[in-house]
Amino acid sequence: MPIASRATYCRWVQNALTALGPSTPKTVYDWIRKNEAVPAADLSGLTSDGENLFEKEVRFARWQLRQEGTIISPKRGIWVLK
Repeated sequence: MPIASRATYCRWVQNALTALGPSTPKTVYDWIRKNEAVPAADLSGLTSDGENLFEKEVRFARWQLRQEGTIISPKRGIWVLK
């Protein structure tokens, strides 16, 4: 379970895409790691299936923002604020 809330992760994704423009997931992960106060436990944590907790939460935030209509993916592997 992440320490940072899901709402916080959504805000971080939006902040990254505002600063970067259309971006790949890796670019978004890197920007958030550098520019946001991500808890160390989230950065180093693993899910029950061995996946990096931070990256999984960022992807979930992107999914949630996409469901809300805030983010679009004009092509595979690119995230863009609408």
